Amino acid sequence: MSVIINILATIGLIVLISYFVYYVYTYFQNVQFQTSISQMNPPPSYMQTVGINCPDYWVNMGPDSNGNVQCKNSFNIPVVSADQCPDTMVFSNIPTGQTWDYGNPNGLTSMSDASKYAFLTTAATDSNNNAIPGALSRCDWVNKCGPSSNIQGIWQGVNEMCNSPPTSS
Repeated sequence: MSVIINILATIGLIVLISYFVYYVYTYFQNVQFQTSISQMNPPPSYMQTVGINCPDYWVNMGPDSNGNVQCKNSFNIPVVSADQCPDTMVFSNIPTGQTWDYGNPNGLTSMSDASKYAFLTTAATDSNNNAIPGALSRCDWVNKCGPSSNIQGIWQGVNEMCNSPPTSS
């Protein structure tokens, strides 16, 4: 009888140790994931709420009548061509229900690298989904609206993605 009790006690101890090891493993895996996200520059939460809307140093003037983001060059940042890159630009908004953040926060669906790139290369549209005349995509703005020819405009978090499109799988 004591042999059976010892065997069951040993099995119970092994199960408890296994649960403990699993808990520690998942804890450190989560810590590592959170650390890698916190080292991203700019952080995804910044991109969701501020950075993806307007180029660096441009002011978000709020949505236009079509729900697109209006951005204004209030600080007169130089651009190569005022005709092609006016002081007020319109960019598309992040699609409803999606987020730039990773890990599907707040019930939103995280955009994949491919969908982020597609979003960055799509110009703003009107309520009928027609292209707005003169509207540039974010990648077009980066490539065409720098301070002089052949110098990109600065839009942290967008430049990197426009310059290195995701590989198709």
